Amino acid sequence: MNRMRSTKTNKEIPIKKIPASVGSNINARDAVLNRNTDELVIALCGPIGSALHNVATAISEDLTSRFGYEKVSVIRLSELIEQNTAPQAHLEGFSQHDAANDSAIDGGKVPSGEFVRIEKLIRQGNALRARYTPSFLAELAIRTIRLDRQQYKNEKSHDGIEPRRVCHIIDSIKNDEELKLLRDVYGEMPYVVGVFSPLREREESLIARGMTMPEIHDLIDTDSGEEKQFGQTVRKTFPQSDYFLRLEKRTQTLLKSKVGRFLDLVFGATIVTPSHAESAMYAAAAAGGASACLSRQVGAAITDSDGNIVSTGWNDVPKYLGGLYGDFAVDSQHKDHRCWNFGGKCFNHEEKDKLAEFLANTLIDAKLLSRDSFQSTFSAIRENAKLSSLIEFSRSVHAEMHAILNAGRQHGRSMIGGSLFVTTYPCHSCARHIIAAGIKDVYYIEPYKKSLATKLHGDSITELEDIKDKVRLLPYEGVAPHRFLNLFLAPEDARKTRDGKLVRITPKALHPRNQQTVEAFHELESRVLSAVESKLRALPLEGGNGPKAA
Repeated sequence: MNRMRSTKTNKEIPIKKIPASVGSNINARDAVLNRNTDELVIALCGPIGSALHNVATAISEDLTSRFGYEKVSVIRLSELIEQNTAPQAHLEGFSQHDAANDSAIDGGKVPSGEFVRIEKLIRQGNALRARYTPSFLAELAIRTIRLDRQQYKNEKSHDGIEPRRVCHIIDSIKNDEELKLLRDVYGEMPYVVGVFSPLREREESLIARGMTMPEIHDLIDTDSGEEKQFGQTVRKTFPQSDYFLRLEKRTQTLLKSKVGRFLDLVFGATIVTPSHAESAMYAAAAAGGASACLSRQVGAAITDSDGNIVSTGWNDVPKYLGGLYGDFAVDSQHKDHRCWNFGGKCFNHEEKDKLAEFLANTLIDAKLLSRDSFQSTFSAIRENAKLSSLIEFSRSVHAEMHAILNAGRQHGRSMIGGSLFVTTYPCHSCARHIIAAGIKDVYYIEPYKKSLATKLHGDSITELEDIKDKVRLLPYEGVAPHRFLNLFLAPEDARKTRDGKLVRITPKALHPRNQQTVEAFHELESRVLSAVESKLRALPLEGGNGPKAA
Protein backbone atom coordinates (compact mmCIF):
# COMPACT_ATOMS: atom_id res chain seq x y z
CA MET A 1 0.00 0.00 0.00
CA ASN A 2 1.57 3.29 -1.10
CA ARG A 3 0.40 5.98 1.30
CA MET A 4 2.19 8.76 -0.57
CA ARG A 5 0.29 8.37 -3.81
CA SER A 6 -3.17 9.84 -4.47
CA THR A 7 -5.29 7.81 -6.88
CA LYS A 8 -7.13 10.98 -7.92
CA THR A 9 -4.15 13.12 -8.88
CA ASN A 10 -1.37 10.53 -9.24
CA LYS A 11 0.87 13.03 -7.51
CA GLU A 12 3.05 12.45 -4.52
CA ILE A 13 1.24 13.83 -1.49
CA PRO A 14 1.58 12.96 2.19
CA ILE A 15 -1.37 11.73 4.15
CA LYS A 16 -2.15 14.08 6.99
CA LYS A 17 -2.58 12.95 10.56
CA ILE A 18 -6.27 12.71 11.38
CA PRO A 19 -7.24 14.07 14.79
CA ALA A 20 -9.57 11.97 16.89
CA SER A 21 -11.97 14.92 17.24
CA VAL A 22 -13.04 14.92 13.59
CA GLY A 23 -15.97 12.72 14.50
CA SER A 24 -18.45 11.76 11.76
CA ASN A 25 -16.28 13.32 9.02
CA ILE A 26 -13.43 10.86 9.51
CA ASN A 27 -12.56 8.54 6.63
CA ALA A 28 -12.22 5.13 8.25
CA ARG A 29 -9.85 3.75 5.61
CA ASP A 30 -7.55 6.77 5.85
CA ALA A 31 -7.56 6.42 9.62
CA VAL A 32 -6.29 2.85 9.25
CA LEU A 33 -3.77 3.63 6.49
CA ASN A 34 -2.43 6.49 8.58
CA ARG A 35 -1.24 3.91 11.11
CA ASN A 36 0.64 1.80 8.55
CA THR A 37 4.33 1.60 9.31
CA ASP A 38 7.33 1.38 6.99
CA GLU A 39 8.98 -1.15 9.27
CA LEU A 40 10.62 -4.17 7.67
CA VAL A 41 11.81 -7.51 8.98
CA ILE A 42 14.20 -9.32 6.65
CA ALA A 43 15.37 -12.78 7.68
CA LEU A 44 18.35 -14.48 6.05
CA CYS A 45 18.62 -18.23 5.58
CA GLY A 46 21.38 -20.24 3.98
CA PRO A 47 23.74 -23.19 4.40
CA ILE A 48 26.82 -22.69 6.53
CA GLY A 49 29.64 -20.94 4.70
CA SER A 50 27.34 -18.85 2.48
CA ALA A 51 27.87 -15.09 2.32
CA LEU A 52 25.02 -14.19 4.70
CA HIS A 53 26.91 -11.41 6.48
CA ASN A 54 27.81 -9.77 3.16
CA VAL A 55 24.14 -9.79 2.14
CA ALA A 56 23.10 -8.27 5.47
CA THR A 57 25.63 -5.47 4.97
CA ALA A 58 24.50 -4.79 1.40
CA ILE A 59 20.82 -4.63 2.41
CA SER A 60 21.62 -2.33 5.33
CA GLU A 61 23.66 0.07 3.17
CA ASP A 62 21.03 0.27 0.42
CA LEU A 63 18.13 0.82 2.83
CA THR A 64 20.05 3.58 4.60
CA SER A 65 21.52 5.43 1.62
CA ARG A 66 18.90 4.97 -1.10
CA PHE A 67 15.65 4.48 0.80
CA GLY A 68 16.38 6.78 3.72
CA TYR A 69 15.83 4.29 6.53
CA GLU A 70 16.62 5.93 9.85
CA LYS A 71 17.81 2.69 11.39
CA VAL A 72 18.80 -0.79 10.23
CA SER A 73 19.76 -3.26 12.94
CA VAL A 74 21.20 -6.74 12.43
CA ILE A 75 19.97 -9.29 14.97
CA ARG A 76 22.43 -12.18 15.08
CA LEU A 77 20.78 -15.30 16.48
CA SER A 78 24.22 -16.65 17.40
CA GLU A 79 24.59 -13.73 19.83
CA LEU A 80 21.14 -14.39 21.28
CA ILE A 81 22.13 -18.03 21.80
CA GLU A 82 25.22 -16.98 23.74
CA GLN A 83 23.29 -14.42 25.80
CA ASN A 84 20.63 -16.92 26.78
CA THR A 85 22.69 -20.02 27.52
CA ALA A 86 23.98 -20.97 30.95
CA PRO A 87 27.78 -21.10 31.15
CA GLN A 88 27.56 -24.57 32.69
CA ALA A 89 25.93 -27.64 31.18
CA HIS A 90 22.45 -27.44 32.71
CA LEU A 91 20.37 -27.71 29.54
CA GLU A 92 18.77 -30.84 28.18
CA GLY A 93 20.81 -32.38 25.38
CA PHE A 94 23.80 -30.11 26.07
CA SER A 95 27.20 -31.07 27.38
CA GLN A 96 30.39 -29.10 27.50
CA HIS A 97 32.65 -29.56 24.48
CA ASP A 98 34.98 -32.53 24.81
CA ALA A 99 38.03 -32.17 22.58
CA ALA A 100 38.90 -35.84 22.98
CA ASN A 101 35.56 -36.91 21.52
CA ASP A 102 35.65 -34.37 18.70
CA SER A 103 39.15 -35.43 17.72
CA ALA A 104 37.61 -38.57 16.22
CA ILE A 105 36.15 -36.39 13.47
CA ASP A 106 39.60 -35.63 12.07
CA GLY A 107 41.61 -38.77 12.63
CA GLY A 108 42.66 -37.99 16.18
CA LYS A 109 43.71 -34.39 15.57
CA VAL A 110 42.76 -31.69 18.05
CA PRO A 111 39.74 -29.84 16.61
CA SER A 112 40.15 -26.30 15.38
CA GLY A 113 38.97 -23.44 17.55
CA GLU A 114 36.46 -22.24 14.97
CA PHE A 115 34.94 -25.71 14.66
CA VAL A 116 34.62 -25.92 18.45
CA ARG A 117 32.93 -22.50 18.57
CA ILE A 118 30.39 -23.24 15.82
CA GLU A 119 29.63 -26.77 16.96
CA LYS A 120 29.05 -25.47 20.47
CA LEU A 121 26.65 -22.79 19.20
CA ILE A 122 24.69 -25.41 17.29
CA ARG A 123 24.34 -27.61 20.38
CA GLN A 124 23.40 -24.63 22.53
CA GLY A 125 20.76 -23.56 20.02
CA ASN A 126 19.34 -27.07 19.94
CA ALA A 127 19.28 -27.13 23.74
CA LEU A 128 17.33 -23.85 23.90
CA ARG A 129 14.78 -25.18 21.41
CA ALA A 130 14.48 -28.41 23.41
CA ARG A 131 14.10 -26.57 26.72
CA TYR A 132 11.55 -24.01 25.58
CA THR A 133 10.08 -24.47 22.08
CA PRO A 134 11.39 -25.11 18.52
CA SER A 135 10.70 -21.45 17.61
CA PHE A 136 12.43 -20.03 20.69
CA LEU A 137 15.28 -18.31 18.85
CA ALA A 138 12.77 -16.45 16.68
CA GLU A 139 10.90 -15.54 19.85
CA LEU A 140 14.08 -13.97 21.19
CA ALA A 141 14.52 -12.03 17.95
CA ILE A 142 10.93 -10.74 18.12
CA ARG A 143 11.51 -9.85 21.76
CA THR A 144 14.52 -7.78 20.67
CA ILE A 145 12.38 -5.94 18.12
CA ARG A 146 9.65 -5.35 20.67
CA LEU A 147 12.07 -3.90 23.23
CA ASP A 148 13.59 -1.70 20.53
CA ARG A 149 10.12 -0.35 19.81
CA GLN A 150 9.63 0.40 23.49
CA GLN A 151 12.96 2.23 23.60
CA TYR A 152 11.97 4.28 20.55
CA LYS A 153 8.72 5.22 22.27
CA ASN A 154 10.59 6.38 25.37
CA GLU A 155 13.19 8.34 23.39
CA LYS A 156 10.59 10.15 21.30
CA SER A 157 8.30 10.71 24.30
CA HIS A 158 5.33 9.39 22.37
CA ASP A 159 2.11 8.62 24.18
CA GLY A 160 1.66 5.62 21.94
CA ILE A 161 3.62 3.59 19.41
CA GLU A 162 4.23 5.51 16.19
CA PRO A 163 4.98 4.32 12.63
CA ARG A 164 8.68 4.47 11.85
CA ARG A 165 11.12 3.74 9.02
CA VAL A 166 13.36 1.04 10.47
CA CYS A 167 14.44 -2.45 9.42
CA HIS A 168 15.53 -5.45 11.46
CA ILE A 169 17.68 -8.04 9.65
CA ILE A 170 17.67 -11.45 11.34
CA ASP A 171 20.93 -13.33 10.65
CA SER A 172 20.02 -16.12 10.36
CA ILE A 173 17.10 -18.52 10.80
CA LYS A 174 17.90 -22.23 10.79
CA ASN A 175 14.62 -23.91 11.72
CA ASP A 176 11.28 -23.92 9.91
CA GLU A 177 9.39 -23.33 13.18
CA GLU A 178 11.27 -20.04 13.50
CA LEU A 179 10.07 -19.03 10.05
CA LYS A 180 6.48 -19.99 10.85
CA LEU A 181 6.45 -17.77 13.92
CA LEU A 182 7.83 -14.77 12.02
CA ARG A 183 5.02 -15.08 9.49
CA ASP A 184 2.42 -15.64 12.19
CA VAL A 185 3.42 -12.36 13.85
CA TYR A 186 4.23 -10.18 10.83
CA GLY A 187 2.03 -11.67 8.12
CA GLU A 188 3.32 -10.99 4.59
CA MET A 189 5.54 -8.10 5.70
CA PRO A 190 8.73 -10.07 6.49
CA TYR A 191 10.91 -11.20 3.62
CA VAL A 192 13.09 -14.28 3.88
CA VAL A 193 16.14 -14.11 1.62
CA GLY A 194 17.70 -17.47 0.84
CA VAL A 195 21.44 -17.09 0.23
CA PHE A 196 23.31 -19.91 -1.48
CA SER A 197 26.95 -20.31 -2.45
CA PRO A 198 28.33 -23.40 -4.25
CA LEU A 199 29.66 -26.16 -1.99
CA ARG A 200 33.23 -25.68 -3.16
CA GLU A 201 33.18 -21.99 -2.27
CA ARG A 202 31.54 -22.66 1.10
CA GLU A 203 34.30 -25.15 1.84
CA GLU A 204 36.94 -22.59 0.89
CA SER A 205 35.30 -20.01 3.14
CA LEU A 206 35.38 -22.37 6.11
CA ILE A 207 38.97 -23.47 5.37
CA ALA A 208 39.97 -19.80 5.51
CA ARG A 209 38.51 -19.76 9.04
CA GLY A 210 40.93 -22.50 10.11
CA MET A 211 38.79 -25.63 9.76
CA THR A 212 39.73 -28.99 8.25
CA MET A 213 37.69 -30.75 5.56
CA PRO A 214 36.34 -33.46 7.95
CA GLU A 215 35.20 -30.72 10.33
CA ILE A 216 33.61 -28.79 7.47
CA HIS A 217 31.66 -31.79 6.16
CA ASP A 218 30.50 -32.61 9.68
CA LEU A 219 29.15 -29.07 10.15
CA ILE A 220 27.56 -28.95 6.70
CA ASP A 221 25.67 -32.20 7.36
CA THR A 222 24.55 -30.96 10.79
CA ASP A 223 23.56 -27.53 9.49
CA SER A 224 21.49 -28.79 6.57
CA GLY A 225 19.11 -30.91 8.60
CA GLU A 226 19.96 -32.67 11.79
CA GLU A 227 17.99 -35.82 12.53
CA LYS A 228 16.91 -34.30 15.82
CA GLN A 229 13.53 -33.03 16.91
CA PHE A 230 14.92 -29.64 17.93
CA GLY A 231 17.84 -29.42 15.52
CA GLN A 232 18.58 -27.17 12.60
CA THR A 233 16.51 -27.73 9.46
CA VAL A 234 18.09 -25.45 6.88
CA ARG A 235 17.35 -27.98 4.13
CA LYS A 236 13.65 -27.66 4.97
CA THR A 237 13.61 -23.94 5.77
CA PHE A 238 15.62 -22.59 2.82
CA PRO A 239 13.07 -23.57 0.09
CA GLN A 240 10.43 -21.45 1.87
CA SER A 241 12.40 -18.24 1.20
CA ASP A 242 10.73 -15.33 -0.60
CA TYR A 243 13.76 -14.38 -2.67
CA PHE A 244 16.77 -16.47 -3.62
CA LEU A 245 20.31 -15.16 -4.14
CA ARG A 246 22.99 -17.39 -5.68
CA LEU A 247 26.40 -15.90 -4.91
CA GLU A 248 29.77 -17.00 -6.21
CA LYS A 249 33.18 -15.42 -6.01
CA ARG A 250 32.99 -14.35 -9.62
CA THR A 251 29.62 -12.70 -8.99
CA GLN A 252 30.46 -10.96 -5.71
CA THR A 253 30.73 -7.68 -7.62
CA LEU A 254 27.06 -8.15 -8.55
CA LEU A 255 25.92 -8.41 -4.93
CA LYS A 256 24.95 -4.74 -4.74
CA SER A 257 22.87 -4.88 -7.92
CA LYS A 258 21.23 -8.19 -6.89
CA VAL A 259 20.25 -6.78 -3.50
CA GLY A 260 19.15 -3.56 -5.21
CA ARG A 261 16.75 -5.47 -7.48
CA PHE A 262 15.26 -7.26 -4.49
CA LEU A 263 14.63 -3.97 -2.67
CA ASP A 264 13.27 -2.34 -5.84
CA LEU A 265 10.62 -5.07 -5.86
CA VAL A 266 9.88 -4.66 -2.15
CA PHE A 267 9.27 -0.92 -2.59
CA GLY A 268 8.09 -0.80 -6.21
CA ALA A 269 10.94 1.67 -6.73
CA THR A 270 11.09 1.15 -10.48
CA ILE A 271 9.51 -1.05 -13.11
CA VAL A 272 10.95 -4.53 -12.67
CA THR A 273 9.68 -7.39 -14.81
CA PRO A 274 10.27 -11.13 -14.31
CA SER A 275 13.34 -12.81 -15.72
CA HIS A 276 12.90 -15.87 -17.95
CA ALA A 277 13.90 -17.98 -14.95
CA GLU A 278 11.32 -16.38 -12.65
CA SER A 279 8.53 -16.80 -15.20
CA ALA A 280 9.50 -20.43 -15.81
CA MET A 281 9.72 -21.32 -12.12
CA TYR A 282 6.36 -19.64 -11.49
CA ALA A 283 4.87 -21.75 -14.31
CA ALA A 284 6.46 -24.86 -12.78
CA ALA A 285 5.04 -24.12 -9.34
CA ALA A 286 1.61 -23.40 -10.81
CA ALA A 287 1.71 -26.71 -12.67
CA GLY A 288 2.60 -28.48 -9.42
CA GLY A 289 -0.70 -27.30 -7.97
CA ALA A 290 -2.49 -29.76 -10.29
CA SER A 291 -0.85 -32.76 -8.61
CA ALA A 292 -2.93 -34.95 -6.30
CA CYS A 293 0.09 -37.00 -5.15
CA LEU A 294 -0.17 -37.96 -1.47
CA SER A 295 3.57 -37.53 -0.91
CA ARG A 296 4.42 -34.16 -2.45
CA GLN A 297 3.34 -31.83 -5.24
CA VAL A 298 6.10 -31.19 -7.77
CA GLY A 299 5.92 -28.95 -10.83
CA ALA A 300 8.24 -28.55 -13.81
CA ALA A 301 8.60 -26.29 -16.85
CA ILE A 302 10.88 -26.61 -19.87
CA THR A 303 12.18 -23.61 -21.80
CA ASP A 304 13.99 -23.50 -25.13
CA SER A 305 17.44 -21.97 -25.50
CA ASP A 306 15.86 -18.50 -25.77
CA GLY A 307 13.97 -18.85 -22.47
CA ASN A 308 10.52 -19.43 -23.99
CA ILE A 309 8.34 -21.91 -22.09
CA VAL A 310 7.55 -24.93 -24.29
CA SER A 311 5.86 -27.22 -21.77
CA THR A 312 4.93 -27.79 -18.14
CA GLY A 313 4.33 -30.93 -16.11
CA TRP A 314 3.46 -32.24 -12.66
CA ASN A 315 3.58 -35.55 -10.83
CA ASP A 316 0.48 -37.72 -11.04
CA VAL A 317 -0.92 -41.05 -12.21
CA PRO A 318 -1.01 -41.73 -16.00
CA LYS A 319 -4.17 -42.82 -17.77
CA TYR A 320 -5.05 -44.87 -20.86
CA LEU A 321 -4.44 -43.13 -24.23
CA GLY A 322 -2.10 -40.60 -22.75
CA GLY A 323 -1.95 -37.83 -20.22
CA LEU A 324 -2.61 -37.91 -16.51
CA TYR A 325 -5.79 -38.28 -14.51
CA GLY A 326 -7.14 -34.89 -13.67
CA ASP A 327 -5.60 -33.14 -16.69
CA PHE A 328 -7.59 -29.93 -17.06
CA ALA A 329 -10.41 -31.42 -14.97
CA VAL A 330 -11.72 -33.61 -17.84
CA ASP A 331 -12.15 -36.69 -15.64
CA SER A 332 -15.17 -37.11 -13.45
CA GLN A 333 -14.48 -38.29 -9.92
CA HIS A 334 -15.69 -41.84 -10.49
CA LYS A 335 -13.16 -42.21 -13.34
CA ASP A 336 -10.32 -40.69 -11.37
CA HIS A 337 -7.90 -43.49 -10.44
CA ARG A 338 -5.31 -41.41 -8.65
CA CYS A 339 -4.18 -42.78 -5.30
CA TRP A 340 -6.43 -40.55 -3.19
CA ASN A 341 -9.47 -41.99 -5.02
CA PHE A 342 -8.11 -45.47 -5.75
CA GLY A 343 -7.47 -47.21 -2.45
CA GLY A 344 -6.85 -43.99 -0.55
CA LYS A 345 -3.21 -44.86 0.06
CA CYS A 346 0.30 -44.31 -1.18
CA PHE A 347 1.25 -47.47 -3.08
CA ASN A 348 4.96 -46.69 -2.86
CA HIS A 349 4.66 -46.52 0.93
CA GLU A 350 2.69 -49.76 1.03
CA GLU A 351 5.23 -51.66 -1.08
CA LYS A 352 8.09 -50.52 1.14
CA ASP A 353 6.17 -51.84 4.16
CA LYS A 354 5.78 -55.18 2.39
CA LEU A 355 9.46 -55.29 1.50
CA ALA A 356 10.49 -54.60 5.11
CA GLU A 357 8.11 -57.31 6.31
CA PHE A 358 9.53 -59.77 3.75
CA LEU A 359 13.13 -59.09 4.80
CA ALA A 360 12.31 -59.40 8.51
CA ASN A 361 10.54 -62.75 7.97
CA THR A 362 13.40 -63.97 5.77
CA LEU A 363 15.91 -63.35 8.58
CA ILE A 364 13.62 -65.09 11.09
CA ASP A 365 12.95 -68.09 8.82
CA ALA A 366 16.72 -68.47 8.32
CA LYS A 367 17.04 -68.76 12.12
CA LEU A 368 19.19 -65.64 12.21
CA LEU A 369 16.67 -63.90 14.46
CA SER A 370 13.98 -65.06 16.86
CA ARG A 371 10.28 -64.80 16.03
CA ASP A 372 9.64 -62.41 18.91
CA SER A 373 12.07 -59.91 17.37
CA PHE A 374 9.89 -59.38 14.30
CA GLN A 375 8.52 -55.94 15.24
CA SER A 376 11.88 -54.45 16.20
CA THR A 377 13.49 -55.95 13.08
CA PHE A 378 10.70 -54.67 10.84
CA SER A 379 11.00 -51.16 12.32
CA ALA A 380 14.78 -51.12 11.93
CA ILE A 381 14.56 -52.16 8.27
CA ARG A 382 11.63 -49.88 7.44
CA GLU A 383 13.25 -46.83 8.97
CA ASN A 384 16.58 -47.42 7.26
CA ALA A 385 17.44 -44.54 4.94
CA LYS A 386 18.19 -46.85 2.01
CA LEU A 387 14.75 -48.44 2.11
CA SER A 388 12.83 -45.26 2.88
CA SER A 389 14.42 -43.54 -0.12
CA LEU A 390 13.10 -46.06 -2.65
CA ILE A 391 10.81 -44.39 -5.19
CA GLU A 392 10.27 -47.00 -7.91
CA PHE A 393 6.97 -48.31 -6.51
CA SER A 394 5.15 -45.03 -7.12
CA ARG A 395 2.29 -44.99 -9.63
CA SER A 396 2.94 -41.37 -10.58
CA VAL A 397 4.75 -40.01 -13.59
CA HIS A 398 7.25 -37.50 -12.22
CA ALA A 399 6.84 -33.82 -13.06
CA GLU A 400 10.06 -33.72 -15.09
CA MET A 401 8.98 -36.71 -17.18
CA HIS A 402 5.50 -35.26 -17.69
CA ALA A 403 7.04 -32.00 -18.95
CA ILE A 404 9.42 -33.90 -21.27
CA LEU A 405 6.54 -35.97 -22.67
CA ASN A 406 4.43 -32.86 -23.22
CA ALA A 407 7.28 -31.09 -24.97
CA GLY A 408 8.03 -34.14 -27.07
CA ARG A 409 4.55 -34.19 -28.58
CA GLN A 410 4.92 -30.82 -30.30
CA HIS A 411 8.24 -29.20 -29.44
CA GLY A 412 10.68 -32.09 -29.17
CA ARG A 413 13.65 -30.34 -30.75
CA SER A 414 13.05 -27.21 -28.69
CA MET A 415 14.27 -29.08 -25.60
CA ILE A 416 17.79 -29.49 -27.00
CA GLY A 417 19.98 -26.90 -25.31
CA GLY A 418 17.03 -25.70 -23.24
CA SER A 419 16.48 -25.55 -19.49
CA LEU A 420 14.30 -27.40 -17.02
CA PHE A 421 12.84 -25.59 -14.01
CA VAL A 422 11.54 -27.86 -11.28
CA THR A 423 10.36 -27.15 -7.76
CA THR A 424 12.33 -30.11 -6.35
CA TYR A 425 15.80 -31.44 -7.20
CA PRO A 426 15.41 -34.25 -9.80
CA CYS A 427 15.57 -37.86 -8.69
CA HIS A 428 18.05 -40.24 -10.30
CA SER A 429 15.25 -41.86 -12.29
CA CYS A 430 14.38 -38.60 -14.04
CA ALA A 431 18.05 -37.62 -14.40
CA ARG A 432 18.71 -40.12 -17.17
CA HIS A 433 15.71 -38.89 -19.16
CA ILE A 434 16.75 -35.25 -18.68
CA ILE A 435 20.15 -36.11 -20.14
CA ALA A 436 18.65 -38.04 -23.05
CA ALA A 437 16.23 -35.19 -23.86
CA GLY A 438 19.14 -32.83 -24.54
CA ILE A 439 18.36 -30.42 -21.72
CA LYS A 440 21.36 -28.27 -20.79
CA ASP A 441 20.55 -26.80 -17.37
CA VAL A 442 18.24 -27.74 -14.50
CA TYR A 443 17.20 -25.18 -11.86
CA TYR A 444 15.55 -26.32 -8.63
CA ILE A 445 14.30 -24.85 -5.33
CA GLU A 446 13.92 -27.71 -2.87
CA PRO A 447 16.83 -30.12 -2.28
CA TYR A 448 16.13 -33.85 -2.50
CA LYS A 449 18.75 -35.79 -0.58
CA LYS A 450 17.38 -39.15 -1.75
CA SER A 451 18.53 -38.43 -5.29
CA LEU A 452 21.57 -40.29 -6.66
CA ALA A 453 21.62 -38.24 -9.86
CA THR A 454 25.24 -37.10 -9.69
CA LYS A 455 26.46 -40.43 -8.28
CA LEU A 456 24.92 -42.53 -11.06
CA HIS A 457 25.39 -40.05 -13.90
CA GLY A 458 28.51 -38.13 -12.94
CA ASP A 459 29.74 -38.47 -16.51
CA SER A 460 26.89 -36.28 -17.76
CA ILE A 461 25.60 -34.33 -14.74
CA THR A 462 27.30 -31.84 -12.45
CA GLU A 463 26.40 -29.41 -9.67
CA LEU A 464 29.29 -27.09 -10.62
CA GLU A 465 28.24 -23.96 -12.45
CA ASP A 466 31.52 -23.46 -14.30
CA ILE A 467 31.33 -26.87 -16.03
CA LYS A 468 29.94 -26.39 -19.55
CA ASP A 469 29.99 -29.90 -21.05
CA LYS A 470 27.52 -31.53 -18.64
CA VAL A 471 23.93 -30.99 -17.55
CA ARG A 472 24.19 -28.52 -14.68
CA LEU A 473 21.94 -28.90 -11.61
CA LEU A 474 21.80 -25.42 -10.08
CA PRO A 475 19.88 -23.71 -7.26
CA TYR A 476 17.26 -21.29 -8.55
CA GLU A 477 17.79 -17.55 -8.20
CA GLY A 478 15.08 -14.88 -8.11
CA VAL A 479 11.60 -14.28 -6.73
CA ALA A 480 10.00 -17.34 -5.11
CA PRO A 481 6.91 -18.54 -6.99
CA HIS A 482 4.65 -17.89 -3.97
CA ARG A 483 5.69 -14.19 -4.08
CA PHE A 484 5.49 -13.79 -7.87
CA LEU A 485 2.18 -11.94 -8.17
CA ASN A 486 2.70 -10.04 -4.95
CA LEU A 487 5.98 -8.51 -6.16
CA PHE A 488 5.40 -8.16 -9.89
CA LEU A 489 1.79 -6.95 -10.09
CA ALA A 490 1.67 -3.14 -9.85
CA PRO A 491 -1.27 -1.32 -8.23
CA GLU A 492 -3.70 0.35 -10.63
CA ASP A 493 -2.55 3.80 -11.83
CA ALA A 494 0.81 3.29 -10.12
CA ARG A 495 2.95 3.68 -13.22
CA LYS A 496 1.67 6.73 -15.07
CA THR A 497 -0.01 10.05 -14.41
CA ARG A 498 -3.24 11.20 -16.04
CA ASP A 499 -1.27 12.89 -18.78
CA GLY A 500 0.55 9.64 -19.55
CA LYS A 501 3.86 10.44 -17.91
CA LEU A 502 5.86 7.90 -15.92
CA VAL A 503 5.29 8.35 -12.20
CA ARG A 504 8.60 9.19 -10.60
CA ILE A 505 8.94 9.04 -6.83
CA THR A 506 12.17 9.32 -4.90
CA PRO A 507 13.01 6.03 -3.14
CA LYS A 508 13.09 7.83 0.21
CA ALA A 509 9.38 8.65 -0.18
CA LEU A 510 8.32 5.11 -1.12
CA HIS A 511 6.63 2.67 1.23
CA PRO A 512 7.22 -1.10 1.22
CA ARG A 513 4.54 -3.47 0.03
CA ASN A 514 2.58 -5.52 2.54
CA GLN A 515 2.41 -2.83 5.19
CA GLN A 516 0.45 -3.39 8.38
CA THR A 517 -0.59 -1.07 11.14
CA VAL A 518 1.96 -0.48 13.85
CA GLU A 519 -0.64 -1.48 16.46
CA ALA A 520 -0.88 -4.96 14.91
CA PHE A 521 2.87 -5.48 15.21
CA HIS A 522 2.98 -4.05 18.72
CA GLU A 523 0.15 -6.25 19.98
CA LEU A 524 1.47 -9.51 18.52
CA GLU A 525 5.05 -8.77 19.55
CA SER A 526 3.79 -8.10 23.07
CA ARG A 527 2.17 -11.53 23.15
CA VAL A 528 5.45 -13.15 22.10
CA LEU A 529 7.31 -11.09 24.71
CA SER A 530 4.89 -12.27 27.39
CA ALA A 531 5.34 -15.89 26.31
CA VAL A 532 9.13 -15.60 26.43
CA GLU A 533 9.09 -14.06 29.89
CA SER A 534 6.73 -16.78 31.14
CA LYS A 535 9.02 -19.51 29.85
CA LEU A 536 12.07 -17.94 31.45
CA ARG A 537 10.28 -17.63 34.78
CA ALA A 538 9.02 -21.21 34.63
CA LEU A 539 12.33 -22.70 33.45
CA PRO A 540 15.09 -20.27 34.43
CA LEU A 541 18.60 -20.81 33.18
CA GLU A 542 20.64 -21.80 36.24
CA GLY A 543 23.66 -19.56 36.56
CA GLY A 544 23.06 -18.14 33.11
CA ASN A 545 23.16 -14.62 31.83
CA GLY A 546 19.82 -14.83 30.08
CA PRO A 547 17.40 -11.97 29.57
CA LYS A 548 15.73 -10.29 32.46
CA ALA A 549 12.01 -9.64 32.45
CA ALA A 550 11.11 -6.46 30.58
